[in-house]
Amino acid sequence: MALVREPHYPLQLSRELGVSQQAIVKNLDILEKSGLVESWRESSDKGPFKIVYRPTSEFTLTIDLRGGMFRATLSEPENDGTAQEKDCMGLDGTREVLSEIDRQISEFDRLREEMIKKRDMMIRSFMNGPFACDLGYLERSMLYEMLNSPGHDIGEVSRDLGVREDRMTKIVKEIENRQNDTKEGKKDE
Repeated sequence: MALVREPHYPLQLSRELGVSQQAIVKNLDILEKSGLVESWRESSDKGPFKIVYRPTSEFTLTIDLRGGMFRATLSEPENDGTAQEKDCMGLDGTREVLSEIDRQISEFDRLREEMIKKRDMMIRSFMNGPFACDLGYLERSMLYEMLNSPGHDIGEVSRDLGVREDRMTKIVKEIENRQNDTKEGKKDE
């Protein structure tokens, strides 16, 4: 978190985090080779040059790990050049605006959690229902992938899984036939 607030040099990070300077330098090197931080040399009035680091990008990583779902989403802010800083509102005004932003983010997180629970419930219900309960492991895996990727067609899902498309199509047809049989059985009652 310190590095996100402002540029730091390894000794600062070592002191703040309570981690050896060697470990800090090793991890900063990995981050720099990955393109997540950049460094430069800066003169110091107390001795030799120091190497200062700062992040090179901003992003949000969201990971959902639930019963029938694994999804990792990386989102980066759009940088259209129109972002402008507001006039300084003072400490109290800035804290008030930040408090409202945090409240809205919390509300968004709450709504997101409700939608994720609903999604999870729908997948579990389908996978435990009469249409999928007698399927084998491979067929169930295919079905999970189809349910977790509703925007993908059978061809895309089969490529993702490394399964022939005609096999995926056959499984989907079997499930559709079971659904139709169940619907017709209910009509006859």
